[in-house]
Amino acid sequence: MICALVAMGHWYLLQPDSRRALPLQVSALNTRVIELGDNLAAAPERVPIVKPASADLKRPTPTDAGRPTPTATPKPTPSPAPMTPAEPVTVATAAPAPAPAPAATTNPVTAPAPLPAAAPAIQPVSEPAPAPLTVPVPRQVASIAEPPQPPPTPEPPLPSRPPRESALTPGAVAVPPTARLLFQGETNKFPFRMRGELVWRQDGLAYDARLTMSAFVVSWEWTSRGELGAQGLLPLRFSEKRRSEVAAHFERDKGRISFSANTPAVPLLAGAQDFLSVMLQLATVIGGEPARYPVATAITVQVAGPRDAEVWLFTVERQEKLRLPGGEQGTLKLVRHPRRQFDQEVAIWLAPAMNWLPVRLRITEPNGDYLDQKWESTEAPS
Repeated sequence: MICALVAMGHWYLLQPDSRRALPLQVSALNTRVIELGDNLAAAPERVPIVKPASADLKRPTPTDAGRPTPTATPKPTPSPAPMTPAEPVTVATAAPAPAPAPAATTNPVTAPAPLPAAAPAIQPVSEPAPAPLTVPVPRQVASIAEPPQPPPTPEPPLPSRPPRESALTPGAVAVPPTARLLFQGETNKFPFRMRGELVWRQDGLAYDARLTMSAFVVSWEWTSRGELGAQGLLPLRFSEKRRSEVAAHFERDKGRISFSANTPAVPLLAGAQDFLSVMLQLATVIGGEPARYPVATAITVQVAGPRDAEVWLFTVERQEKLRLPGGEQGTLKLVRHPRRQFDQEVAIWLAPAMNWLPVRLRITEPNGDYLDQKWESTEAPS
């Protein structure tokens, strides 16, 4: 703007017009001085304003309008002195609500030095790095990092073993001799009597036993075959025949009992017996050492039926004298008490005078139905 004003002034003065304009006063750039508050330092000294010299020109009066204007050489217009720019005013920004400074310590405010183009990065105070905290990791946690591979599908395991092994481990055995026992049977299901027969054969190495019950056209049969050893009877096969036959097989080489009814196999325990051989095994063991089995003795033995096997608990209940169809006999009563809701109660009476063979057998169902067989006579097997 200043340069434009100077150029216009020169242009105006150099026009060939006879009229002379009033002298143009061109003033230099005025610089304002900002007065700071009382609490700040005093403002710097003001810069004097430099005004350029102007030519002494006279405006023509009206009386001289008709006179010829003598040609006069105008005085050369001195060039304006170069303008000296005002020194920049340094303004300090006051901090918000500062405390008033005392008048005695008033000093000019000095602007802070400009920051360098690239400020050095602030280096953190170096401190000794703490020792890494070592946390013991359990061995099993490390395996969580990788997903475990599914193990190969094994073959279905055998059912778990019963809670207790058989306690029917004899010290001495006395296998009853071969015999054929006849029974009179009764039940609450029929109003008539039934006929029973127990055929027992053994040759010192193997045995064969068969128990049958029949009444008119109704009959059922249990059969047990096996070997004889130092522990007494070792069943190999048990079968039950009513309308059809189902069997259990004692696979001693595989350590299991399998069933023809396609039910799961079960582990074979030491001293395992079946529904029929268990009565003859009790006669063999107790007959070999009766003093080991006083009243209140508990005897456990695994017993297999045609479809499953479980551990039976027998209790030597008492000595009892019975009046039977075949005569009076002194007996030792053993009872298998139910352990579950649908278990049968089995009572067996062994007669010492008949080589501890069973002379009475009573089976009671959970609903109260029963089958009771009582000894009638003893015959030699045919």
